[in-house]
Amino acid sequence: MFRFFKQYAEWFVLGLTFLVVFLYYFFSPGVYGSTDNVTHFLYSRYAFQYPVFFLHPWARPLYTILSAPFAQFGFKSVQLLNVLLGMATAYYCYRIAKILDIHPSLPVILFVCFMPLYFIMMPTALTEILFSFVLVISFFLFLRRYFVAAAVVISFLPFARSEGFFLLPFYFLAFLYVKKYRAIPFLVVGTLLFSLAGWHYYKDFFWVFTQFPYQLHHPIYNQQGDLLHFLIYRDEIIGLPLEILFIAGTLQVTRELFSGDRALRDRTVILCLLSLTPFIFYLSFHSFLYWKGLGASIGLTRVLAGVLPLAAIICLKGFSMLLQISGFSKVWRGIVSFLVILLIVHSTFRIFPFPFPQSPEEETIARTSRWVKASPYFGKLLYYTDLSTPFIMGVNLFANCPPSCLLLTKSHTLDTIHEGSVIVWDAHFGGNESWILSDTILGHPRMKLIKSFKPDLEWTTFGGRPYMCLVFTACNGNMPYDNYAILDSLTYNRHLNFKEIPVYLNSFEATEPGQDVRQITSAFVHTGHHALVMDQNRDFSPGFSRTIRSLPVKPDRNSMISASVYIYPQANLTMPGTQFIISFEHENQSYSYTKADLVSQNLIPGKWNKLMLQVPFPEIKSPDDLIKVYIWNFGKQSFYMDDLRVDMLMAN
Repeated sequence: MFRFFKQYAEWFVLGLTFLVVFLYYFFSPGVYGSTDNVTHFLYSRYAFQYPVFFLHPWARPLYTILSAPFAQFGFKSVQLLNVLLGMATAYYCYRIAKILDIHPSLPVILFVCFMPLYFIMMPTALTEILFSFVLVISFFLFLRRYFVAAAVVISFLPFARSEGFFLLPFYFLAFLYVKKYRAIPFLVVGTLLFSLAGWHYYKDFFWVFTQFPYQLHHPIYNQQGDLLHFLIYRDEIIGLPLEILFIAGTLQVTRELFSGDRALRDRTVILCLLSLTPFIFYLSFHSFLYWKGLGASIGLTRVLAGVLPLAAIICLKGFSMLLQISGFSKVWRGIVSFLVILLIVHSTFRIFPFPFPQSPEEETIARTSRWVKASPYFGKLLYYTDLSTPFIMGVNLFANCPPSCLLLTKSHTLDTIHEGSVIVWDAHFGGNESWILSDTILGHPRMKLIKSFKPDLEWTTFGGRPYMCLVFTACNGNMPYDNYAILDSLTYNRHLNFKEIPVYLNSFEATEPGQDVRQITSAFVHTGHHALVMDQNRDFSPGFSRTIRSLPVKPDRNSMISASVYIYPQANLTMPGTQFIISFEHENQSYSYTKADLVSQNLIPGKWNKLMLQVPFPEIKSPDDLIKVYIWNFGKQSFYMDDLRVDMLMAN
């Protein structure tokens, strides 16, 4: 039995690892990478129906070609393809380690599969895993001295991910080093074949370059980040145990470059050219893009998954070196190896616990889409901003004779939407890629709000806006709707299943204890006889401040705090910065901060406007933590306020 296990150990380890990854993705409601998974799946799903998708630059032609047959059986099948590619990548890393005489070789399978980012990226519909497979299989073919085959395979790397163009020169140098010049021309095979394939459709032989999917200076995704961003997130990417082994491996590779053993030195040069240097270059390349805000880089750590198996080989080199210098016996080496692998696996599940959840955005857009599908509005022409909506509703977003759904882009298209159509807008893609802010669509005379959805916990999406989904129906515009009032009503109705417990009310009457009569006026009043004056000389309004322990009921994880205030501006508020705030503070430091800027609320001058904030109780740090509700007049606005109210909402 032991001999059988030893003979087929790599298959046993691969099978066990596959089972773990399969169970993880099969029982996890969420998928790492969010909506990009859906987009890749949809291009693959409809590629046979619309063959041009096989040449779509953003979808990555090589990935679409391989995943399209799997996509016909559903999203889970595409995830399975990536898992199988990940397993194959780990297996060929093991074969590479054997050829390079790195012992023990078997742990590299686990190093690859349980590197935190690679583990969570395998059960996705994203392209990084295929990219890594092409890199590793090319490396393997090179080491087996199938140089032309290696050149042909690596030539298709840019069609798994565009960054592949920047890694081809490393193979050019490797072929020069081993004097296999005949293989070099084959590095253009992939580009040549795809250029010919798309020439007729794009009317451009150089479409591979002219149709490049990412602008150098992207109009939306152009924020500059920290140069060390990916190093800061190294625990999520590679994990501390493998980070230590990678550093040790890099030192060992550097030492062997100067070895007197010619064969060892040659192997090490190839290891540098096709593993260590491409990994470091790729990391540096993406760090530079994010630092300068170029190429639509927004600092997504997942892009590094494509080269992590190369790093795993260097980690194995470090692991082998540490075992050799330790002087352990064979038995102790086995024990140490087991403990290190256990630590690596534990590190991965500490970062990405089972099951992997849906993000607040995924959960909210899914809830929104399911509601529309079950409503009387399903079947009407659908306008959407997030591709997840037609995906969840099972609508073919590419059909156009007639179209069943259309992507909503640019605010001026709101004027041309067919009457009776249903519009599903979300704050992420609607507020960024579609260029339609919530105020624009809420204030449009042809839009009638019929439903709103928010995450259970406050969630800030890209662009710094609170995430929400809004469902509208298009009207003729003859009778504009007050969508802000409707939104307030929907927000209130959402919590009708909560028991409302009054906590605080300040109607700013002059007779109330502690009231500063200099701020009181009777010129404009919502209720009672007085209201409060706010002007450029007052930074903070009177507000609510109370400890958690002094609340009438102890909050639980389903409790919410609700705050409302009435605002009367005499003129349009134009200076941003005046905010209605709910804050939770521990030892004078805020750890939960929810705000609504008065300017963004489109308050109507000359009337009382109700402003509401509702937020779930965060995890309370201490019973002495403070809840504060107030207006910070940082924008130096002039207005009146009345009836500041705070309630607790307790689930029935």
